[in-house]
Amino acid sequence: MKKRYMFAFLFLLNNVLLAQELDSVLVIGAQKSYFEEYSSSSMKGEFSDKETPYSVSVTKGTLIDDLQAQRIEDTYDYTTGVTKVGKNADAIMIRGFQTNLQNIQVNGMPGLISRMGSPSTANVERIEVVKGPASVLYGAMQPSGLVNIQTKLPQSKQSFSIDTSFQTYMSNSSKFGDDNGVTTTFDSTGPITDNLFYRFIVVGEKIDSYRKDVDFKNLYVYPSILWNIDDDTSLLVAMEYGTEKGSADNGLAAANHNINDVASLDTVYQEKNDYDNDKGTAFDINLDHYINSDLSYKFAWRSVFHEDDRKLYENRKVNNNVNIEDTTLTRRNRHQYNERDWHSFDTNLKYNTKFLNMKHNMLFGLSGAYKRTDYVRKVYGGIVTPDLNIYNPKLGGEAIDKKGNRRETKYYSAGIYVQDKIDVTDKLTLVGSLRADRTKIDFECLRGKCVDNMVKLSTDYVGSIGAVYNINDIFSIYGSYAQSYDPNSAERLDKTGNYLDSEKSEQFEIGTKINITEKLNTILSFYKIDKKNVAESNPSGYYELKGEVESKGFEAEMQWLPTSNWQFKTGVAYNETDYVSGKDMGNTPKNSPKSTAFLFTRYNIPKKIYDGTLGVTAGVIYRDETYTSSSKKTRVELPSYTRYDMGVHYSLKDWELALNIENITDKKYYESGTNDYRIYSGEPRKVTFNIKRKF
Repeated sequence: MKKRYMFAFLFLLNNVLLAQELDSVLVIGAQKSYFEEYSSSSMKGEFSDKETPYSVSVTKGTLIDDLQAQRIEDTYDYTTGVTKVGKNADAIMIRGFQTNLQNIQVNGMPGLISRMGSPSTANVERIEVVKGPASVLYGAMQPSGLVNIQTKLPQSKQSFSIDTSFQTYMSNSSKFGDDNGVTTTFDSTGPITDNLFYRFIVVGEKIDSYRKDVDFKNLYVYPSILWNIDDDTSLLVAMEYGTEKGSADNGLAAANHNINDVASLDTVYQEKNDYDNDKGTAFDINLDHYINSDLSYKFAWRSVFHEDDRKLYENRKVNNNVNIEDTTLTRRNRHQYNERDWHSFDTNLKYNTKFLNMKHNMLFGLSGAYKRTDYVRKVYGGIVTPDLNIYNPKLGGEAIDKKGNRRETKYYSAGIYVQDKIDVTDKLTLVGSLRADRTKIDFECLRGKCVDNMVKLSTDYVGSIGAVYNINDIFSIYGSYAQSYDPNSAERLDKTGNYLDSEKSEQFEIGTKINITEKLNTILSFYKIDKKNVAESNPSGYYELKGEVESKGFEAEMQWLPTSNWQFKTGVAYNETDYVSGKDMGNTPKNSPKSTAFLFTRYNIPKKIYDGTLGVTAGVIYRDETYTSSSKKTRVELPSYTRYDMGVHYSLKDWELALNIENITDKKYYESGTNDYRIYSGEPRKVTFNIKRKF
């Protein structure tokens, strides 16, 4: 070993030993680790990281608070391999594939109360992201991964808190104090009787964005009751209610397919009265019963009633001009009203036994769902005249209120699954699972031009297998294979009038994990995902299978707590996603960056500051360039960017204060887009002040 490397190694070792020595002495400013040893989403049970042959990223409430994340989407920049690719709740890219609403679940059950916006974090205890296909235990979904939101539970100890955040911008797009926002959260929990506990959370928001006349007013209510019937049985009943009233915003337009030829960040092409409104209610029932030490039963039910109402002149086409300043935008008149009813249950039996001198943790499950969607195009297709200049839009214009179609789809599904986790030896663990699912899709065209009424039946079988080998108490290696499926809708027909087969995906993954207590943990994973039967619409109105998409790459994540008052979390991901067959072969799917990375750290001063604790956070994120379309003719390249964030946190007894600045350098960057007419920018420099009081 060269001398300089030896000296560097000895210097690092000395600092680690010194940090451990100081750690045993210092108690002021001690932090809770960002690392979570146990997770429950990947195998529907609480298992340690060393027992799990999959890649799971857990964002705890500790990190959510340090980020001052108001919405779940605010945590994605600091989650390895996860990127935001739009404004809707399901606009997330994981391992090269975009999620849909089925991929985002609440306590392991599908259905969000909002579609237009990302869920609030006010009722979130932690977020578990399982990377890659998860259909075996959760049913139909995209192969990207599972985002499982675990909510806050009622507590046996009485407590009450008020949390208020104020935000504004400090940028060229929005001056300090011009566009402001306030969010207030009340959280109360405690006992009703000795074995009955409640929790009640209510959130009110009024947000003015940096975009001109784009504002939001939101209200969320989360009541829940936990009844410990006896020592072996508990029943949780919970409700979610949310209403969101926001301005419609289709983003920016780029002339000549060049991101440098866009208007200023605050330019908006929608009318002042255009809106995106969302309203939803969910009801949950969870029953847990321990029959004995080796046998337990769980039943979960979730019902969601949701509607969204969207009225706007939407961006449709950029009309380039020889004189770039004369480039115009064509808009379309649209009023869309949607209803979604989701009702689903999942029940399973867990059995621990020993067979052939090996421990078996067995899971037998049954799940079912009914989902109804009613899509009404109240107004659709009328071109707005005149076109807008993209740099100096004079809003207004006229359009015919032309009615569109109305489509109702009913999904019925039932599935059975089985999983066996086998401790072959003290070092080797095997996990295998299988699922059979039957889906019926009824499609009915209630009005206008759409395909005739259709009924589609499909049966899908998927499985997964994985292994973990613990070389010692610290170091382990793992490998897994997993499948997923997602039935194409009954209205998707090819040009011969036949149904399209279900999308099918499979993932191969290998990796290593290092777990040195909660202070130092790493994971390194390599994966390859193949998605077949990818369907997309063509200009003639029919659908066609566009072939196969392949995603491959690696992810590395590390969490380190060198002293009790300082820690950091960092991650890097590299992904290549391409069409490997079909007419788009060689093209890259839109909004899919190759490289992403982040680093987040918090340091607490190890002495009292006016009898309180003062901490400083800092974060940096990097994202590679992406494209707004898989077609080279219509896409715009969105440049790579690096964003810097920081925060100051102070706690004194029952008070907590925080000042966070996102995008310190006021970097102009773009997160996602569609072709050249719908491009979404990242937020300019934003300042958030938070004050929280616990009682």
